[in-house]
Amino acid sequence: MNEEAKNKVIGKINEIKSNIETFIADVNVNDLKSSFNLMVKDAQTDLGKRVNKDLQEVKKKLKKERADIEKKAKKFLDGHKKELDALQVKLEKLIKSARKTKAPAKKATVPATKKAVRKKVAKASKKATKKVSKKA
Repeated sequence: MNEEAKNKVIGKINEIKSNIETFIADVNVNDLKSSFNLMVKDAQTDLGKRVNKDLQEVKKKLKKERADIEKKAKKFLDGHKKELDALQVKLEKLIKSARKTKAPAKKATVPATKKAVRKKVAKASKKATKKVSKKA
């Protein structure tokens, strides 16, 4: 490089340096900090408002969808409840008819089993008395 180009570059660097120094001297750093903090706070409040607005919209949508699902579920259950009620009536009729047909049979078998038990007990006691009498 030649001397003239070097001097130009050094001159430009010095000019930029002086511009930066004057800018720093003109601008108070504390004012810059406070304005920056104010901008950050404004951005936070704007963001908070936006998020809250979006959140409220989402809540409204969820409530609406919940209501729709509840309506559909109720309609579904009501439709099936009618079917279940009809099946319940049929089942109760079948149980009643089964009880009517089985009830006399049970009454007849119950005394027979009691008699059989009594006969077995009586036979067993007769055998026991016979054995005792034979031993004596």
